[in-house]
Amino acid sequence: KGNTVNMISAVSNQGNLHFILGRDGFNQQRLTKFPERLIMDIHRKVYIILDHLEVHHGAPVADWLEHHKDRIRLFFFPSCSPKYNPDECMTDLKQAAVS
Repeated sequence: KGNTVNMISAVSNQGNLHFILGRDGFNQQRLTKFPERLIMDIHRKVYIILDHLEVHHGAPVADWLEHHKDRIRLFFFPSCSPKYNPDECMTDLKQAAVS
């Protein structure tokens, strides 16, 4: 567990990378901090595509989204499709954070 690094990231249509790294995992409350930062930095509606990780679903996330629906919308990759998820290609960044 000491060398585990979790990451959530987003790439804008202009190629800007936004990310958060953490060592102690993401729960639903922590997960909402990432899109909260995105909507503060980006001054138009934000669209995020997520995988089906359990933490991406649930009441805290749904409540947060309901309160910010004018600023953000979530979409989900098809189940079992890691090849579509750019986070899966970010292992070098995660490894650098462990070092």
